[in-house]
Amino acid sequence: MSPIYGDFSGCPPAILISGTRDLLLSTTTRTHCKLRAAGIPAELHLYEGMSHGDYLTAFLTPEAQNVMMEIALFFDRYWKL
Repeated sequence: MSPIYGDFSGCPPAILISGTRDLLLSTTTRTHCKLRAAGIPAELHLYEGMSHGDYLTAFLTPEAQNVMMEIALFFDRYWKL
């Protein structure tokens, strides 16, 4: 069972982060397409050589710093209180 086969209408804006070495890259890309097709604002950020969740453990790398900046910008854009 996978959420990729579900109905994405009504989902909140989404930021999807993946890398070229992520086992879930294909599913992340498909999810991005499905969110966009449902009219949901969705951003997809891909990073060369990064695997799944690398930015959480290698947080001092330039790629991880860029991911954190993109996440902060995303929250500023969509989740201002």
